[in-house]
Amino acid sequence: AYLDAVARYFPQGTRVTRPDGGYFLWIELPEGSDALAVQRRAAQQGISIAPGPMFSANRGYAHCLRLNYGHALDARVDAALQVLGALSSAR
Repeated sequence: AYLDAVARYFPQGTRVTRPDGGYFLWIELPEGSDALAVQRRAAQQGISIAPGPMFSANRGYAHCLRLNYGHALDARVDAALQVLGALSSAR
């Protein structure tokens, strides 16, 4: 369900992992996207994500996000994913 939501709500050109296990998705936004800016705007909306540069000593993965999908995708989560997709589209 989360993969479908990312496909619907995130900007064209977004790629996402299809993990065999665990509860995180690695989302690769189109080149030029700023994951740190998306994270700041998402936090202002009460949405928690991990920007890619958190996982790199040299601030790599600047256009990537890690998203926890351990919660059921209910109406509240779906609405948050819609907002996150819109925030990811803004530059």
